[in-house]
Amino acid sequence: GLDYEAIQASERIVGMMGADPFVYALDQKADIIIAGRSSDCAIYAALPIMRGIDPAVAWHAAKILECGAAAAETRSSPDCLFAELEKTAFEVEPLSEEMICTPQSVAAHSLYENANPFELIEPDGVLNIAESQYQAVSSRRVRVTNSSFRPKTVKNAKLEGAVFLGYQSVIIGGIRDPMIIDQIDDWAGRLKKRLKSRVHDVYGKDSPAYHFNIAIYGKDAVMGDLEPIKKITSHEIGLVLEITSDTQEISNTIISLARHQALHLPIPEWSGLITGVACRHSPPFLERGKVYKFSGDSLMETANPLDFFPCRFLNIIDGTEIN
Repeated sequence: GLDYEAIQASERIVGMMGADPFVYALDQKADIIIAGRSSDCAIYAALPIMRGIDPAVAWHAAKILECGAAAAETRSSPDCLFAELEKTAFEVEPLSEEMICTPQSVAAHSLYENANPFELIEPDGVLNIAESQYQAVSSRRVRVTNSSFRPKTVKNAKLEGAVFLGYQSVIIGGIRDPMIIDQIDDWAGRLKKRLKSRVHDVYGKDSPAYHFNIAIYGKDAVMGDLEPIKKITSHEIGLVLEITSDTQEISNTIISLARHQALHLPIPEWSGLITGVACRHSPPFLERGKVYKFSGDSLMETANPLDFFPCRFLNIIDGTEIN
């Protein structure tokens, strides 16, 4: 969550709105809505909710629609879906004649980007799809029923923060030497120690603070500690070396030191100087500039969501404000 320290460290904190501000703007006859941070689903759920559609139907249909044609069986190109909403159900199909929706493809997308496969949490409430039914009504159209929605007793806005970490430089490379691959964890640990010593040699007692991260693709760079396969079976592995510090100049300098140490870091099996890492680019490092991390999220309760997300109405022609 966003505790005091996270709030102080965050460069920016934004609130994620639900459907209420959209419903209000539509109710005021807005022709075009330009919104800030919003739940993707809220954009699509607002109008059906405003028209009296069951929130369970509106929110579940919105979840399917918000990623375009991603709920189609094979999305051959970026496109959209069409949804028809009824009192207790909705039907969905692709606009492109080249695509189809199946019960499996629609159900699978209901689980997309969710920690809980059965409950989708929105600012307005919780959509439960554990008992949802998906039925093919044609070769490309699916009917969805039996979803439920539990509205929140108190509306809230989800607060999301971004903490500035520093300036980053990266090197992309690879290792083909099977002897290094067999001991890659030890090799990476020794590289970090060698770099720390080398930074001290260059900067002395005024050595800057920095963070050195090594991502090993082909081992566990994607899933980290959750990776169940511990043994590397590939003939080569990919490396991404990252240095983050207070300035771009420092990061560039230290990543260059890291590269030199990595190129020739010896292992006991070697006899003589050997280059063990191949770099993808020349010059070898890339400047990423400022980098940030997500600083967690919290919920801020409100009796009226419009207090957090005020609406202004402007004339499209001349930009004058409409009261």
